[in-house]
Amino acid sequence: MSDIIMMGGSAGATGDAPHDAVHAFERHRAELRASKRLWNILLLAGFAICLGLSIYISQFYPDRLASGVPRIFEYFGTIIPDLQWDLLFEGRTEEGRAVPGSLTYWYTDFWDYVGLIFETILMAITATLLGTFFAFILSFSASANLAPSRWAYWISRRVFELSRGIPEILLALVFVFMIGIGPLAGVLAIAIHTTGALGKLFSEVNENASSRPIEGITAVGGTWAEKMAYGVVPQVAPNFFSYAMLRFEINVRASSIIGFVGAGGIGQELNRVISFYSDDRVLAVLILVVLTVTVIDLISERIRHGFIGKENF
Repeated sequence: MSDIIMMGGSAGATGDAPHDAVHAFERHRAELRASKRLWNILLLAGFAICLGLSIYISQFYPDRLASGVPRIFEYFGTIIPDLQWDLLFEGRTEEGRAVPGSLTYWYTDFWDYVGLIFETILMAITATLLGTFFAFILSFSASANLAPSRWAYWISRRVFELSRGIPEILLALVFVFMIGIGPLAGVLAIAIHTTGALGKLFSEVNENASSRPIEGITAVGGTWAEKMAYGVVPQVAPNFFSYAMLRFEINVRASSIIGFVGAGGIGQELNRVISFYSDDRVLAVLILVVLTVTVIDLISERIRHGFIGKENF
């Protein structure tokens, strides 16, 4: 009789066990949901506070924007050329002077602008190649899953942060002070910033690469360099190339900006016309810069698609 009672008690205990486990699981899930809800509320409140402070500090008020927008059109009104349709395509006179109101008069220094834009493009190409090279070399040690040591990972990350943390125009000012006015200062400044920006992107691409090829090379006794060269690079090369082309487009615009501090390129001429003329020559230079960036974007898109392969789209 006692054996029957004991068997019944043990059966009841066994039957309660699943119920207790389900209850514990539901309680734990409710706690997690409550904790997640609390964190979401805190994050939303923090975001609202930061947004409010940013609006207050920047004075991003609708009435101020509304009063400032007309002034933009006033400025553009001062740099729009005074073109006359009947003289639009007139050439130079016998004395070699351009006729006011014609395109020739508006773009009197057209070939000088073209030469400076060509210089700007060459600056961007050189800086992009240098920055891409150093970003490529350091990106593997800056990847958490590929770094040969913790020290290599830490140093590479800090190098990238320092390189991209300093604005190009400040770097250009330093190099202009060191080596003088000219394109070299701009190339060095853009190359350093490119190294930091591309290095971060490259290292993140590396961290998303599959580990299976690396494991296979490790199994046959491959070195760290061989694992990077044969296990990682073939996977990440298309993304590396795409990011490098994107950075080249950015560097063309950056080369136009750093010219304001004497670092060469079309930006130096743009600074001159703004400082001494502030008339239609400013718009003439800006149009050429925008057209140049547009053409480079179209060409780089074709090159990038050809490298990646249209079958991937």
